[in-house]
Amino acid sequence: MNTMYLAVFMIASSFYLLFTGQHTPRATETPDPIYFYNDLSLPAWNQSAVNWLLEAQSPNGGWGSGAHAYQNVTDPHAVQTDPATTSFAAMALLKAGGKLETNPYKTQIMKALDRLLKDIDNRPDNGRITSLEGTQPQVKLGIHIDASLALQFLSTMRDQIKDDALSAKVDKAAETCITLIQGSQNANGGWAGGGWAPVLQSAMANNALEHAQTRYKVDQKVIDQSREYQANNISTDGVKSEDAAGVPLYAAVSAQRATSADAKEVENMLEPGMALGYSTGKTKKDDISKALISKGMGRDKAEKMANSYAVNYTSTQALQSDDIWQGFGNNGGEEYLSYMMTSEALAQQGKEEWLKWRQSIEPKFKQAQNPNGSWSGQHCITSPVFCTAAVVQAWNAFSE
Repeated sequence: MNTMYLAVFMIASSFYLLFTGQHTPRATETPDPIYFYNDLSLPAWNQSAVNWLLEAQSPNGGWGSGAHAYQNVTDPHAVQTDPATTSFAAMALLKAGGKLETNPYKTQIMKALDRLLKDIDNRPDNGRITSLEGTQPQVKLGIHIDASLALQFLSTMRDQIKDDALSAKVDKAAETCITLIQGSQNANGGWAGGGWAPVLQSAMANNALEHAQTRYKVDQKVIDQSREYQANNISTDGVKSEDAAGVPLYAAVSAQRATSADAKEVENMLEPGMALGYSTGKTKKDDISKALISKGMGRDKAEKMANSYAVNYTSTQALQSDDIWQGFGNNGGEEYLSYMMTSEALAQQGKEEWLKWRQSIEPKFKQAQNPNGSWSGQHCITSPVFCTAAVVQAWNAFSE
């Protein structure tokens, strides 16, 4: 995306905000302002989603997706709160409002943190952070999804908390999650109890450990095995979806997200012509590994990084097809999670590609949005809290 295109995009966004305005306030509330995340304004439709999440928060500070056995219950206040959904919704507020210190939703985020810390502190002796069973995220994503989503939220919060006593509590909870996540990894690099689409749980565990390792001690071998597991779902024959409930979308976005950091590192080391050459077929994977070795990288790592680059390219190309985005045929929570992971992967690649993708996905998000500002899944994870949190995170994935 060139500078002129970006300028046109931002001007168009300004006109969009001018003519659509903000959500219509209820009689008992004052109008909400348009908040800013970095230099990107939050449009009215996205602000209404955030407002819905705020209203959906339980008095105990948490959010819930509800039980898999009662997917017809969509009232967020009629279900029990769970650690996975609490963490996921709180992350959405963090991304929508920006840094905690000036975040307009700080009060709600801190209540969620308190709820989560209590849940982890009172965890059962079952290898997980909750005694709840059969929640929608667990059944569809895996029984360890609570720890993975909690770890991502905790490590993100820890980077912004200044109170020493609270920091110590967050550290203790995060280290508990790391221990449980690492201890439940399968020999193939995936995660045990993987639910309906285990590749998605593995992707979230990988994301959480990647983020946590900037502050906490994380076994690099666990991350490497996880990335390899997800990369193996992409081959020269296309996308393998055996661990993705037969849905290529889940496998492709998981592989894209898991290899995005490596791919960005490789691209920064390569001469510009080599990256272009790979897209045209002139440059091969072996050429990339040789180039990395010539830069001083060890052979084993160079080959692994070159493979990550190739997998990231292939998965990103696969996701250019409209057919693959049909997912299961309609949007469930897994599809919305897939949108979020693709957004995060492209955000790691750079602002221009991410903005281009975000502009293309906006009509789809707006068309599927419920009148109250939320989104609901049409299959599997139907929870409006989970689906809405995923969309808000997808829209606000980029940070500078």
